[in-house]
Amino acid sequence: MLAGDAPRVKRREPDIQENVARIVQSSSKSAVQPLIFHSFWRDPVLWSLIIGGLILRVTYNLVLHSGYDPTSTFIIDEREYFGAAHMLAEGRGFSFFDTALWIRPPLYVVMLAGVMRFAGTSYLPVLLLQSLLSAATLLSLGWLAWRVAGRGPARWAVGLGALFLPFTLFAGLLLSETLFTLLLAVTLVALLRAREALSGGLSKSLPWLVASGILLGLSALTRATALGFLPLAALWLAFPAWKNLGLSSGVAQAKLGQEGSWIRMRILAASLMVSACLVTLIPWTVRNYVAYGKFVAIDTTGGYNLWLASVGVRDEERLQADYRAIPNQADRQAYAYGRAWENISADPMGFLGKGLKESLDLWKPQFGSEERQVRAYTLGRVPGWHLLSLLFFDDFLYVVILCLSVVGLALASPHPLKGLTGLWVLLWVLISFIFFAVTRFRLPIVAALLPWAGIGANLLVTSHGRVAMFRKLSLPLKAASTATLLAILLVTVPEIQLPETLRGVERWGQQEGYRKGEGLLRQGDVQGAISAYRTANQEITDTRYALAAAYIQAGEAQLALSKLSADEPADRFEPAIIRGEAARQSGDLESARSFFNAREVNVAGDAALRWAWDHLSPIYPGVDVIELGSGLDIGYVRGFYGTERDQDGRTFRWSSEHPEIRGNRDGSAELRITWSGWRPAGLPLAHPGILTSQVQQDSTYIPLVTELSSAPSWTETAIDLGMARETPLKISVNSFIGAGNDPRLLGVRISRVEVSKP
Repeated sequence: MLAGDAPRVKRREPDIQENVARIVQSSSKSAVQPLIFHSFWRDPVLWSLIIGGLILRVTYNLVLHSGYDPTSTFIIDEREYFGAAHMLAEGRGFSFFDTALWIRPPLYVVMLAGVMRFAGTSYLPVLLLQSLLSAATLLSLGWLAWRVAGRGPARWAVGLGALFLPFTLFAGLLLSETLFTLLLAVTLVALLRAREALSGGLSKSLPWLVASGILLGLSALTRATALGFLPLAALWLAFPAWKNLGLSSGVAQAKLGQEGSWIRMRILAASLMVSACLVTLIPWTVRNYVAYGKFVAIDTTGGYNLWLASVGVRDEERLQADYRAIPNQADRQAYAYGRAWENISADPMGFLGKGLKESLDLWKPQFGSEERQVRAYTLGRVPGWHLLSLLFFDDFLYVVILCLSVVGLALASPHPLKGLTGLWVLLWVLISFIFFAVTRFRLPIVAALLPWAGIGANLLVTSHGRVAMFRKLSLPLKAASTATLLAILLVTVPEIQLPETLRGVERWGQQEGYRKGEGLLRQGDVQGAISAYRTANQEITDTRYALAAAYIQAGEAQLALSKLSADEPADRFEPAIIRGEAARQSGDLESARSFFNAREVNVAGDAALRWAWDHLSPIYPGVDVIELGSGLDIGYVRGFYGTERDQDGRTFRWSSEHPEIRGNRDGSAELRITWSGWRPAGLPLAHPGILTSQVQQDSTYIPLVTELSSAPSWTETAIDLGMARETPLKISVNSFIGAGNDPRLLGVRISRVEVSKP
């Protein structure tokens, strides 16, 4: 460049900046002037919506779970994340994955372990943290809408996101989606800022480029599928969109000083972003290489999922059995990819058809998906208000968001975020095509579309904006937008299960008497419980089983057995427990033991023990010994797992963190407990504390806590209970996770509890 040209180029810089500002102006009347971006952080309506969304997430999940800890009823991948995080919090690193079925990305595990390190396994801290992350996601998505089109669209985007129920439900689940969605939103913010800053040169864009790469790397370390977005984002950065910036090639060359340097700068910028992303992955990749001796970039779920997809998503138990037979995780992955390729090569058209079907299924509402938490809705277990909330704020709102986003993308002024959003959606369609579609895959899609849904909503409620922008559309774009809207309605609306929702609401109402009876039975009002159960739906198994248990407590065993049929569902443990309790009441302990040790009871583990605890009252005079794992302990214990035997044939049960035992303890007594606090090498031994209540001379009770000394082998410990009241013995113990192939939260092994009078 000649020295005399410098002043001319300098005078052109304001025009370039004006062009950059122009692409981020609003298409509505409220944003005629260039945006003052810092005012986003001062908008009271936006902050009110975000705080409202935060409160909704916490409150909704607490009310939905009705006070019980959802970590006792894991769904989907929750148990694996919980187990891996607990082992990490124990100081055992990522060894969970060494014996698990596969390796998962580590970042969510690290976050969850951090919470456990300070707050234990309590649910509330995790819920609060994830609700904050979800609210921060709304903030980022609102910022994107504001950056593109101004205040009104931002408010709409945040409002829609605050009400969209899946965001709320996932904040209450131990799944990586909430963290992943936040990282996605912040990554989009950083990529957009990086592209905007490139107009001022590479040096101004460098911090945002590095941040984009790191954030994309962290996203991949949360869900490995995000790594597929890396080349797409790089292409988006490298593409020389001169037209979008309102620049001629001559102006761009003059500003940068030489022929073609504008394109080279963009390629260099994309390379810097990619490099930052890959550097972020290096520590975890190195860890995997050290652990397994072979290259594993992030996780090994992709190989298994592709193999499962290649066989039509069936025979999963057989596939997992073959997978477990291979000890090395990297070898498992290679084996899975090999088998998948064999299946695809043998029937490519079948795989193509499967892919097209899954790509379509990605967009369909799924009433019974696990994350919706509607299991057993036909039994009346799911609150009617939750089912209606899913109908309006999940299914219907999902369709509305899709339609509004089409309107926003079609009518809004040209903007680079459009292309970035399209690439992100395309990635998830391809993932569904290659693997399979699951409901939670839609969460990052909806998140990316929310800014455009906000823009679309704002345009539709602003008459001048709607009319003016629609007139600008070309005929092909009008046709494409109309066809897309019709396709969305045709694909999604027929899949909304209104009849099933209404059926669940009806069943919830019919079971009001059942829920009342459950409360009365726990209070000891057996006759009141029976009367309440009779007002509930007698065809529902929950009602029949609870009524039968109440009849047994009332001494009417034959009437209880008449409530059972010969062909009860094979997966229900209650009939075996009812028959066993009837036999125990009649004195036939051998038959009782046989029923209590039925496979369905033992497989159910603590779920069966808790039901028996709530519905039986097996406190009989002279019963002073409880043999755990014998079967006859049913009704006396909860917070334990299924029956096991040691190498000497001794039966026992592993406890959870807070097990309970009840028995006949009238007056002064001594408790003898046979237990073992064994732990894997490197972990501290168990230190259980036993909580009882001691009666005083004035008939008041005070708590009594007895700490047991460490005992790695079987030990009998005597505890003086004094004048103990007849309440459960509550045990609290430092727990641990067995391994990836046994992700139970284990406390101590207990074999026998005996109460003896001095």
